Amino acid sequence: MVKLSIIVVNVKGKENLPRLISSLNRSTYKDFELIVVDDSNSISGNLKLVNITKDLGLAYCRNKGVEASSGKFLLFLDNDTELTEDTLEKFISFIEKNTDSIVQLKLIRDDGRIDAAGGVIDELGYPFELFKGEDVKEIDEIDHNILYAKGAAIGMSREIFSELNGFDNEYFYGYDETDLCYRAIKKGKRIVYLSSATVFHHEHGSFSKFTKEREKRLVYYLESRRLYFIFKNFDSSFLIPRIHKIFFYFLGSILIDIIYRKKSHMALARIRALIWFISRIHKIIIFRINHRKSFLFNENYLMKKGLIIKHKDLIKKVSTLSNVKNFP
Repeated sequence: MVKLSIIVVNVKGKENLPRLISSLNRSTYKDFELIVVDDSNSISGNLKLVNITKDLGLAYCRNKGVEASSGKFLLFLDNDTELTEDTLEKFISFIEKNTDSIVQLKLIRDDGRIDAAGGVIDELGYPFELFKGEDVKEIDEIDHNILYAKGAAIGMSREIFSELNGFDNEYFYGYDETDLCYRAIKKGKRIVYLSSATVFHHEHGSFSKFTKEREKRLVYYLESRRLYFIFKNFDSSFLIPRIHKIFFYFLGSILIDIIYRKKSHMALARIRALIWFISRIHKIIIFRINHRKSFLFNENYLMKKGLIIKHKDLIKKVSTLSNVKNFP
C-alpha cells in the first residue's frame, strides 16, 4: 500500500497529461501511485489506467479513480497542472499532521498570479474565489481558512473521503468539490489553503472555445448544479426565507439574457437547468432525510465566520480576510 494516490481525470485536454507526468517524475517524494481515469486505452507508462466507456462527469470519474487506488491519502489534480519538485513532499508533511483537513494546494496561473487559494459562497450558492489574480507573495503571508477548495488541486485523507461517501455523481461539471467540502465543514472538518505546496494550472478548459456553445454549456451546468447544491445542503431554517430571492435572481437572469444581453440561448440553458433540477428533487429529499441530524454546524454559524457571505457583498466583490480566519 502506498501512502499517496494521485488521481487525474484525462477525458478532456489529453495533450496536457505528459507535462503533468513529467513533473511528477521529477518529484522529490516518491511514495505515490498515479491513477489516470481515461476513456481510451492509449495511455501507458508507470501508472494505473482506469478506463471508462462513457464520460459521466468529473465527480463520477474522480470516484472511479478512488475505487482503483490504495493510498492512505488522496490528491486530485487536473491534467493541465504541473507540480514543483517539492509540492508532494510539502502536501504529505502537512496532511499527516492535519488528517481532519481538506487541503487546497496553491494554484498559480501562467502569468504567475494566484489562480486559486480557496473560496467562499454567498447565501444564494454563488461561489467567490478568494484572491484570484492577485500577487502570490502578498497572499502567501496570510494563512486563511476557506469554505471550498478548487478541484484542480485538492487533497485529503482516504478516511475523510470515505466518511463523506466521496463526490456526489450528480455533479457533471461544477460544484462537485464545493459540495464535498461543504459537507465536510458542516461535519466539523477544516478546509485549508496550503501556500507552501505550489501547483501551476495552465487551465486550458474542457469546453469548446466557440463562444455560444461555451456559454450554453457553462450556464446549464453551473446553474443546474447551483440549485441542486443549495436545496440539497442548506438547512431548512436558512433556505426557506431565501427561496423567493433564489428564484427572483434566477428568473431575473433569464430576463436579462433575453432583453439586455440579447442571448436567448443562455435563457434557454437556464430553463433547461431548472428542468434538470426539478428532476432531481426526489434525490434531494432523500439526502435531506438521511443527513438532517449528521451535521455539527449550520449556515448561520458559517455566515458568522464569513464562510458564507451576503449576496450584495458578492456583487461588490468584497474579499476581506478578517472574517475568514480562525475557523472553526
